[in-house]
Amino acid sequence: MKHAMAHGTRIGLALCILAGIMMLIGSAMWFVTPPFYDSLGIGGWFRFFGSYYPPPAQLLGGFMLLFTVLFFVGTYYVYMADGYEMVGGIFVIIISLISIITGGGIIIGTILGVIGGILGIASTREPAEEAIVKPKDQEEHERF
Repeated sequence: MKHAMAHGTRIGLALCILAGIMMLIGSAMWFVTPPFYDSLGIGGWFRFFGSYYPPPAQLLGGFMLLFTVLFFVGTYYVYMADGYEMVGGIFVIIISLISIITGGGIIIGTILGVIGGILGIASTREPAEEAIVKPKDQEEHERF
């Protein structure tokens, strides 16, 4: 049974799509302009984790592209009906937080992804009354 998409789900879906676009731009920047990220001090970020040599920019761009594909899978689940928006929202939040390692879609993508995932989890497509199933005996007792 298909239901109309709730307003919160639409906003969450729009934020997830924007976050995914930011992640695509971030992964393209790793491939095209590695010196840009070097000027931001990302190499120092990896030295913090104990590595004195940051990984190649193309490797980080590949990971960011993988995170983006997984992020869009989660975004699709936020869009799906029948209660999958919670699974998609959780998946989107996890991928957003993991992708911060590679820049997170210029950090804005991570923020939008977390907010979109939270809205995907918080919104529902059917009223709570429809989700409650009462036994037949209970309905008869409620009449009296």
